[in-house]
Amino acid sequence: MKALTITRRRPHLMLAAAVLALVYSAVTGVPQPQPAAAAAKFSQPIAHSVWQAGVLQSIVWSDGTPGSQPVRLMRGSATSLQQVMEIAVVDGSSNQYNWVVPADLPSDDTYAIALGNPPDVSYTGQFTITQGVPSPIGEQPGAPVPAPSPTKP
Repeated sequence: MKALTITRRRPHLMLAAAVLALVYSAVTGVPQPQPAAAAAKFSQPIAHSVWQAGVLQSIVWSDGTPGSQPVRLMRGSATSLQQVMEIAVVDGSSNQYNWVVPADLPSDDTYAIALGNPPDVSYTGQFTITQGVPSPIGEQPGAPVPAPSPTKP
């Protein structure tokens, strides 16, 4: 409690300590801790979107940290994602990467994209990658095709 009282009475000592730390850092070359980098914010893919395997997709983000940043495909529960593959290494400030989703990825709804190096990694919400060609609107997959009507001679 005594230390609190002294600090409250002498705020100029706190300022002096901060100035001395800055001078020490400049003279010795020992860097001061830097604030954590801002996390990138993804706009593609969004949570619950569906991407088709074998199709070109755009991974889009903002506020990325400049410099080499890995872009990785992750899979699993939201609390324990596992890396499936490294998609690319990009400049984090480029804000976009076009990627052809590999045709051999299994269909799953627990994929996510990660950007960055630990501890500064940003993640998309989980999305789905599917196999096969999507059905035309209104057509039910696996629905029986009606037999042709017999023609009269």
